[in-house]
Amino acid sequence: MEAEHQVPAAPGAASAPRVQPAAATHGGDPLEGHISKTVDQSLSDLRIHAVQMGGLVIDQVGSAVQALTERDVRLAELVLSREPVVNDYETRLDRDSLTFIALQQPVANDLRAARAIARVGLELERVGDESKKIARFAARAGALGQNDPVVAVARYLRHMATLSSAMLRGAVRALDESDPALARDVLAMDREIDQEFATALRQLMSFVMQDHQFLGATIDTVFALKGLERIGDHAKNVAEQVLYMVEGEAPRKKASAGGA
Repeated sequence: MEAEHQVPAAPGAASAPRVQPAAATHGGDPLEGHISKTVDQSLSDLRIHAVQMGGLVIDQVGSAVQALTERDVRLAELVLSREPVVNDYETRLDRDSLTFIALQQPVANDLRAARAIARVGLELERVGDESKKIARFAARAGALGQNDPVVAVARYLRHMATLSSAMLRGAVRALDESDPALARDVLAMDREIDQEFATALRQLMSFVMQDHQFLGATIDTVFALKGLERIGDHAKNVAEQVLYMVEGEAPRKKASAGGA
């Protein structure tokens, strides 16, 4: 709605009469400029929506881990209450992308951009799912003791949350700015979060061997760590979609091995 008000007031509007004859000499359609503006605006709206969703999801990750490490049940419940909002973002992105493709019939770069942004929405929705799982554990973890598995690996949980959030932030910024260099920076961070996950698992196994009374909580903590590692994977997938959108570089196929 805001963009519609901006078009008549655009600085270039005054020069439009001089542009039309040139288009006519090339056999151009006088509506072509309007169609191009509509396509650009639709893609801009999709991108803005995805970036807004990214901001919410990044906050979900940080809040879920904070709720877990600080035994903050109220914060965990806040994360859970915002999960439907994350889902609504993804549903709208998917719907609007399909509508754009059906009505505008974009070609080449524009079609690729619409497909990539829809995929970004799906990846961000999955990040929201991982945050929800961590928040559910956080809501239960308030009853744990002082020497439980969460305390044993709290430093790793926080560090992995910082890494995964940084990857997400970089990927969303790369989308916002159509910056392939930023997207590649995100891909380069993937190994660090994988290494942190492996180190945290070793620490957790050492803890559970010494004290078996927290076996259930230990399993939940493993899933929380694994969720943060997956969030890093989803951030990497977003970055790959940016490369696909900007440079046409097809996302790499994932190995079928059920590895970390």
